[in-house]
Amino acid sequence: MTDVSEPPISPALPPPQGSSLEDVLPTMIEVLTDPRAFFSSMPREGGYETPGLFAGIMLVANAVVAGLFALLHLNLFGVVAAFIFIPLFGAIGLAIGTIIVLLLSRALRGEATLESSFRIMAYSAALLPLAAVARLIPYLPILVEAYGIYIFIVAVIAVHKVEEQRAWTVLGGIGVVLLLLALLGTITSRRVGPKLERLGHELERNAEQLKQAAEEMRQQRTPPP
Repeated sequence: MTDVSEPPISPALPPPQGSSLEDVLPTMIEVLTDPRAFFSSMPREGGYETPGLFAGIMLVANAVVAGLFALLHLNLFGVVAAFIFIPLFGAIGLAIGTIIVLLLSRALRGEATLESSFRIMAYSAALLPLAAVARLIPYLPILVEAYGIYIFIVAVIAVHKVEEQRAWTVLGGIGVVLLLLALLGTITSRRVGPKLERLGHELERNAEQLKQAAEEMRQQRTPPP
């Protein structure tokens, strides 16, 4: 009798996983449209690489938008500055923000760790490209900042298990103060900005007139050959 053995069954291959780059846009959309669900399901641990990469891409996107605006105004220095300073200061802000989130959450009796605080800050950076585009419309950045504060509070509640009423009272109060300061700064800049621009033009004209007067005086003092 011939022994017919069945071929060994190979284990099923796991479904292909998307790379971190492929997950950037879906993650950004989820953070912006449903931050409560996103941060509630976000792991508190898992390494700094993926959230750091996400935040880095958001900073670069912010720099691209700012660079395009500068290019439209033919400001080449602004283009270079956008690609250098926005990622640089954004990375510094990410580190400082992580420490602030950690300290605030612990002060509110939350279950905060350095990595979970970093993840909150990194994924909250999803708002940066939208904030860059919002600069085109006066006062719209204030609304974007308000939504950013909402995302931050929701994230602290979901990730660090801070009591909801305490979080909204303390963090919401801080957010209101920051928004009022931002609004005051925007109003002041819109009122003072045109005046400073006119003053700059007047100074340029006066400097040109003084230069011409000095040139005429020099010609008058120079004896003819």
